[in-house]
Amino acid sequence: MKTFSGRATRLAGASAIAVAASLAFAGMATAQSATGTLRGQITEGGAPEAGGVITATEVATGYVSRSSVDAQGRYVLPGLRPGTYTVTVTSGDGQTASQTVTVGLGQTGTLNLDVASAVTADAGATTVDEIIVRAERVVEVRTSEVATNVTRQQINDLPQINRNFLNFAALAPSLVVREDPAERTIYAGAQSANAVNVFIDGANQKSNILDGGIAGQDDNRGNPFPQAAVAEFRVLSQNFKAEYEQAGSAIITSVTRSGTNEFTGEVFAFYSDTDWYTQDVFSSRRGAAKPQLDRLQWGAALGGPIIEDRLHFFASYERKDETRANNVFLNRTEFTSLFEDELGTFEAPFEQDLFFGKLSWQIDDRQRLDLSATFNSARDIRDFGGQNASTRANEVNQDVNNIVLRHTYQGDNFLNELSIDWLYNEYNPQAVNFDLSGENYVIYRDATAGGAFDFNYNQVEATVFNLGGGTNNQEIRDEAITFRNDLTLYGLEWNGSHTIKMGVRYSSRDYYVQKFFNRNPQFRYDINGRPEILGSAAIPTQVSLNLPTDPADVSNNTFGIYIQDDWQITDKLELNLGIRWDYEDNAANADWVTPDSIRGVLAAFETVAAYNPPVDVNDYISDGDRDAFMGAIQPRVGFSYDWFGDESTVLFGGAGRYYDRIGFNFAFSERFSPFNLSRTIYFSPAGGTYGGRSDTVAWDPRYLDRANLDTLLAGTQGRGEIFLVKNDAPVPYTDQFNFGVRQRFGDIQTALTFAYSHTRDEFGWYRLNVNSSNQLVARPSQFTNPATGQPYAFNDSVFYSDHNRERKYKAIYLTVDRPFRDGYGFNVAYTFAEGEQNGSRDQGLGAFDFDYATLGQSPWFNTPGVERHRLVASGTLALPADFRLSGILTLGSGRPYTVFNCPTPAAPGPNICWFDQFPRTDNFIIPDAFAYRQVDLRLTKTFETFEGHNLDLIIDAINVFDFKNYSGFDQSFTSANFGRPTAVFSPQRTLQVGLRYSW
Repeated sequence: MKTFSGRATRLAGASAIAVAASLAFAGMATAQSATGTLRGQITEGGAPEAGGVITATEVATGYVSRSSVDAQGRYVLPGLRPGTYTVTVTSGDGQTASQTVTVGLGQTGTLNLDVASAVTADAGATTVDEIIVRAERVVEVRTSEVATNVTRQQINDLPQINRNFLNFAALAPSLVVREDPAERTIYAGAQSANAVNVFIDGANQKSNILDGGIAGQDDNRGNPFPQAAVAEFRVLSQNFKAEYEQAGSAIITSVTRSGTNEFTGEVFAFYSDTDWYTQDVFSSRRGAAKPQLDRLQWGAALGGPIIEDRLHFFASYERKDETRANNVFLNRTEFTSLFEDELGTFEAPFEQDLFFGKLSWQIDDRQRLDLSATFNSARDIRDFGGQNASTRANEVNQDVNNIVLRHTYQGDNFLNELSIDWLYNEYNPQAVNFDLSGENYVIYRDATAGGAFDFNYNQVEATVFNLGGGTNNQEIRDEAITFRNDLTLYGLEWNGSHTIKMGVRYSSRDYYVQKFFNRNPQFRYDINGRPEILGSAAIPTQVSLNLPTDPADVSNNTFGIYIQDDWQITDKLELNLGIRWDYEDNAANADWVTPDSIRGVLAAFETVAAYNPPVDVNDYISDGDRDAFMGAIQPRVGFSYDWFGDESTVLFGGAGRYYDRIGFNFAFSERFSPFNLSRTIYFSPAGGTYGGRSDTVAWDPRYLDRANLDTLLAGTQGRGEIFLVKNDAPVPYTDQFNFGVRQRFGDIQTALTFAYSHTRDEFGWYRLNVNSSNQLVARPSQFTNPATGQPYAFNDSVFYSDHNRERKYKAIYLTVDRPFRDGYGFNVAYTFAEGEQNGSRDQGLGAFDFDYATLGQSPWFNTPGVERHRLVASGTLALPADFRLSGILTLGSGRPYTVFNCPTPAAPGPNICWFDQFPRTDNFIIPDAFAYRQVDLRLTKTFETFEGHNLDLIIDAINVFDFKNYSGFDQSFTSANFGRPTAVFSPQRTLQVGLRYSW
């Protein structure tokens, strides 16, 4: 195998508010994005015990949290990291009671203590024992949120082959994890991956430039965070509270592991070989060789005390190596001798390094300081094979680094958390051989009936082979420093008890975008080298090249503020009332000044009688004073009602508005595309008129050097593209509504939820210069630029942003949870859903719609990716002889696909029915019910080597029954093969072995 302005004033105002708010909130409280809460009542013989102090001591670290007991015997202990605590109350007259409990991430659990008996009261014991102590995964009962907790046990035991903890987000209703050869994305409801946000230890991981929702996930087959460093995480499918920002569909919040008073650690390695997976059925039928895919993942984690009960450390490192291979071959085998050295199988490696380190310091019994750092670096060789030589590969480089400093201070009736974090996200795909010009070998078509060759530069019959370097380089960076202060006040009494949370967030972001599209020259050659054309095969017929462009280096400042009241009106009824406001001063090129050449084109269009733009173009011409969007006001309300007062039957519901954001890479097109000038130069032996063109250039070998080639571009006009962003571009937002009931049956917690969401103000790109029949009526090149005396140097289509795309989502969620204890546990999440949208057929934001002249002509159609029925079930079973068997079952009714040549299109335009057809279903337990079927299993055998030391032998079987889950179909209604599958989803059946040594 071979290897190879007005803006400054607004900013000052926002900054002043942020600073003032931070000072005002100093010494106050924390949000629950990385913590949990205990609350309850202290009694003496059943009567409320007024006054006293309650403490929660974390068993593993000795860290202490404290609170006071009010006149009614009630208390609240917020800001508890997920873990096991000894809770002790001392009444005003010196009586004590205690119990050891386990608190889950983001959950609010009830613990009632009776100091008369010095043990937990019977009713309280049942409540806590079921909800907190033993039920590691049980969703908190009295909450309006639709949430799913994923524990460390599930992360460790459930089957998977890539150590991405976010895979298990699919255990929550409406969440879908989608895998393709280039990346792994997560989406929820009827929205794209862009609408999801992830918080790690409270730090926002949103990608502000690229797609994918999460920083570093776009175009990346790696992992966002070392799995060994994740303690647990929580998926909020709907109705998340006001403390969360920049998400329209779902929130994933996780907490990292910390060191304890004992030295603990693990060393692990997982391996999968090419021979251990089943080949794609379609490539097998074509007789193609089985692609290589070897995967090795290894790493270690270690934590322990530096000063017992005071200062602890934790560190984790993970390495991932994937060795793929691409086959380079010719379809026209008669030319094999010309490229023999370039043909064969070449490695396409992927490698990733993940590091996490953390220091935790309990300064005293009221203060805690955490300092953590994450470094994530991935390198991926890809984008070659077939008729593209290995020299044309791209290297996709991604780096995501994060440093977080968090300080927590706990008073008698308040808790304050102040955090400062730095996030650096770099996306840097590069042609591996960018300094090596490309060579494209083609066969020109013989255009004459008599056989005498009539050469035309654009009459290409076939591309034979592509050599040399690739065409593009990019460097995209997003760097942010974020200050956040969150406040919780508790023990407030007025018509019940109130827990008030409030917070402020300010982030200073810098975006840098440099794109070299088609900057590496691509020379085209006639492979037959006909003397009558150019006299020699060594003379290229033409070259395509773009002029260099200036980078964009801009700043964007974001500000958010919220307040949330969790109001416990009675022992049965609780209201959650919140409101949030977010602001960005440069979300969409606030300082952009529309160039005179673009203004001239738009003015020239007005002289065309048929030109009737669907928008007022003046709304898209900017003088550098665009107003930032100020309307991101987000009320959020919820309720829960404990029907019998024993936390067995709870009604809940809520409604809220959630603003997301516009990724800078979309708005960047307005800055970049007009100046990304492309030109094709045609060569001939002597220049002048040749091959049907009058503008050929006499070939000179010195043009193989890019600097000399650039001289041909000097003084000439290339062709850019015009993109117009609306001056008052709104931010996309989603309104969510839900209502449901939770019912507890002993150890089993169930929930039935009715959910609805409506997303508005998403944007897509539409062509400005078309008529109602979607035909171009005005082209920039029709008109002369008075400044140059030449035709305007822009491509034919002029694009404008339309911000009226919508999505609707209706669903029923049914969840059943039984936490792992007594040797078994399971989770079931069933989603019945309908999603629809209008606008572009593409799922993401900023997509192009070439099918309709305006958004108004677009029909409503099924949202791609939304299945009517989806069931995800997981579980773990302890077997004799220290074996454990765990599994994940995923069943789906199938994602819709588009029908071409459709006899009944839903709107004027092409005879296409967008996402109108669903794939045929097959049998699995229920006859003819599922189009997607996957069963994953993991078998673990534990050997105790020394006291407290274990060696785990692990075998994973992914898609163990090798079900063919089809992702593509013949979409032509007039075809005899209509509806037959043409492609399959990953993964095929795959085996993996692993070893884990822990202590």
